[in-house]
Amino acid sequence: MFVLTLLRAQIAAGLAVLAVLLLRGPVRRLAGPSVAYGLWALVPAAAVSSLFPTLAEFLRQDSLFAAMPTRAGGGWLRALSDDGVWRGWAPGLAAAWFAGAVSLALLFGWGEARFRRLARLGLAGPAVIGIAAPRLVTPHDYTERFTETERGFIRRHERTHMLRQDHLANLMIAVVQVVGWFNPLIHLAAAIARLDQEAACDAQVLEGRPSDRRPYAEALLKAHMQGTRTGGLACAWAPANRHPLELRLRLLARPEPSLRRYVVGVTTVGALAVLAAAAVWTLAPRQSPRTAGVAAVAVAGVATTSVSA
Repeated sequence: MFVLTLLRAQIAAGLAVLAVLLLRGPVRRLAGPSVAYGLWALVPAAAVSSLFPTLAEFLRQDSLFAAMPTRAGGGWLRALSDDGVWRGWAPGLAAAWFAGAVSLALLFGWGEARFRRLARLGLAGPAVIGIAAPRLVTPHDYTERFTETERGFIRRHERTHMLRQDHLANLMIAVVQVVGWFNPLIHLAAAIARLDQEAACDAQVLEGRPSDRRPYAEALLKAHMQGTRTGGLACAWAPANRHPLELRLRLLARPEPSLRRYVVGVTTVGALAVLAAAAVWTLAPRQSPRTAGVAAVAVAGVATTSVSA
């Protein structure tokens, strides 16, 4: 059942968001902003894992374990695993989800179209826009507003966004928001993930350039005070309406993590992603045959999208 599958995925994603919010600060201090940004991989890992048949169902497919009981647990877990509970509500809930998802997608599309219109008039940027062919857009007074040194920092920052393919990450964040429009934790995660993305980009731009930290921070402060118009999918230099400047400046003042700490951080994030997926797979309430079929289709779609990207 679609509604039950969606709810399972949103519960798993919400729990992963809470885990990331607890871990991102310590991980950032240990291994730097880039590794902390990578923690957000836990959210899709947990959500996708919830679509697979659970461990109990997997064991029952083997004749050696066919006689094993598959109680999903107590209370709400049993309720979530019972299609009968949802059968009467399913059409209305599915229609409500579809209406909300379409409305949010249209709102994102309207915001992006408005930003592109402002960019054509020279009233937006500096920012990277575009999905298939990302490009840098700048305001009409770009050369008067920023010095040559500051323009060099901006170009490096936005080129780093493109090399990291952050424009595609922003598209995926928007898609996740559309699918989970009713989940407040998803929207909180989207805002904070975009902040972590900017901090990670700052760190990569300044990697091995300690002497650039102060002028880079001054250029960032200058742009932030003047304001930058940007769209929801754009990778902006200093969007005044989204990213708290204090955090980015504070992170710029920190020394780069050592290679050893960076490797430990990357390994830890990878292990956490595997553990999150395994925990959801093991502990999630069992699915009915109909729900398992929907999950298989969803997983196939996710795999196809990943290969295409």
